[in-house]
Amino acid sequence: MGVLGWIVAVVLVAFMLPLLAMMYLDNLKLNKQAEESLKKLERIERRIERKQRDKDSPDTFSDNPIFDRLRRPLSLRVPEPPKLDKR
Repeated sequence: MGVLGWIVAVVLVAFMLPLLAMMYLDNLKLNKQAEESLKKLERIERRIERKQRDKDSPDTFSDNPIFDRLRRPLSLRVPEPPKLDKR
């Protein structure tokens, strides 16, 4: 019975190793495909963001919201110039 057990174990290993190798290679292939699709999705996302940014860029001053703000008068303290002596 001992020899028969060894033969069954060797046959099982002989069938399982190629199956495990195929599963491993399929897993590597799927990981590579997922990585490529993620990169492609990121490129598409960047392209959409760039188009949105270009579309939102103002063409004139009136389109730009920064220039819609009210201007406040400049309130800087200017020191008095030194007095000149008249000789």
